[in-house]
Amino acid sequence: MAQGDLFSKRLVILTGKGGVGKSVVGAALALAVAERGKRALLIEVDAPLEAARHLGAAPVGTRPTEIRPGLFAVNLSPAGVMDEYVEGIVKIQLLARRILESPIYRRFFAAAPGLPELMVLGKIMVLEEAREGWSRRPRYDMVIVDAPATGHGLAFLKVPIAADAAAPIGPIGANARRILELLRDPVRTALVIVAIPEEMAVVEAAWFHHLAVEEVGMRPALAVLNAAHERRLTASQEAEVLRLSASGATGRLARGVTLEAALAAARRHIRRRKMTRFYQARLKRDLALPLVTLPYYTEGEIGEDALRAMARRLERP
Repeated sequence: MAQGDLFSKRLVILTGKGGVGKSVVGAALALAVAERGKRALLIEVDAPLEAARHLGAAPVGTRPTEIRPGLFAVNLSPAGVMDEYVEGIVKIQLLARRILESPIYRRFFAAAPGLPELMVLGKIMVLEEAREGWSRRPRYDMVIVDAPATGHGLAFLKVPIAADAAAPIGPIGANARRILELLRDPVRTALVIVAIPEEMAVVEAAWFHHLAVEEVGMRPALAVLNAAHERRLTASQEAEVLRLSASGATGRLARGVTLEAALAAARRHIRRRKMTRFYQARLKRDLALPLVTLPYYTEGEIGEDALRAMARRLERP
């Protein structure tokens, strides 16, 4: 899939090892969709720090909230999604409240294997299918899901398979099959694997790619190498840094800035750039997917300008 095709999808699911910046990639993608004049919904699941903060937005909570024109965000709580489902089934508010306040209900929800994940996936399906009034236009042109990290993320995506096997007859099995159909539909859905230039992140990316195909029946569409250290020095400048370091050069570049400290910082950048190129090549080889590389930013640098720069790379065909 050419990466430009990503913007033709209705549902984009981002996965990867914890700490690779899936939420930042999701926010950049949502911003790119909104700035094309379309409507994007960024979904996070029980996120302690919501991606919306990078756009200066207040916490959004469990209801889709428009944080800027065309860009919506929601932080789904599995318990909240289940409560909403109960309230939709039990139309009498007093009775619904009694069920929700029952300790038996809470114990059942906590103990039922896979139920929270199935409810969240069902809610994602509902949001993807949502339509506007009489026009029947899709409420959101793209739904972007910051899925749980790889280990939990694989179990998350496999829950409909288990639910269908456990309850092949009835509403649970029927909903599980509808969710699976959506996840496996390459026309509507794209699975995007996010990594950073570190060993475990790249290993988990390859592992997830294999198991997503073999055990879930989803074929990942795109890989993203986030936090890539890109060249800031020319080849001749890098050679000079290494020469000066080897010779033990000393001096002062500015007040409070020694030559030794500057050279040490430059050597770190050179090492990180080489590691980025190494892992970039591994991802291309092991995943055999289109690959987008996004630049490294510190936490304090990730704001609207950085997200817009990332968005331009995600849009590049």
